[in-house]
Amino acid sequence: MSSGSLPVVVGIAGGSASGKTTFAAALEAALAVGGRRAEVIHMDKYARADRTQGPAFRFSLTGEMLFNMNHPDAFEIPRLLADLEARAAAEDRPDVLIVEGLMVLHDAALRERLDLRLFLELEEDQRALRRMLRDLAGGRGSRDPQFIAAYYLECARVGHARYVEPSRVYADLILRGDSEFGRTAGLVARTIRGA
Repeated sequence: MSSGSLPVVVGIAGGSASGKTTFAAALEAALAVGGRRAEVIHMDKYARADRTQGPAFRFSLTGEMLFNMNHPDAFEIPRLLADLEARAAAEDRPDVLIVEGLMVLHDAALRERLDLRLFLELEEDQRALRRMLRDLAGGRGSRDPQFIAAYYLECARVGHARYVEPSRVYADLILRGDSEFGRTAGLVARTIRGA
């Protein structure tokens, strides 16, 4: 990469469990095959550290207020943008920066920074089942099926309808979340390499 060239910035949005993280990894690998170095920035890492300052909702199972990860205010977008700009300007910057997350196309400032905007679509029942299986396997809060189902219905599904799904109108390409990612990532990588 020449020292004067800036990275191509790709945004990947879509509903919870639509395949954003998996597709980002597939795209990173496909770009590497073509000789382009990519880095992925995960929007989840920019969730507010102080959960008392972010959006919340009353959870029906317990009556407690829970942090709402499915709301735009759950994320520190200015910090994400600052880190994105820092990586884009760094001496060791990659050829492509991939930003993936629920609200990537919802936020206007972030959206305007993207050279290519992707949206992964997948039917609601498939996303719900993927979430259930993922959360039952652990690593994302509770493994209790009732908790997982209620959280999905009261938070994830609501946030998807209000913020994520409407953001698809800003996508340059809409991809299937159940497609063969090796193939679709290769097609997108060729598009990026041709830019």
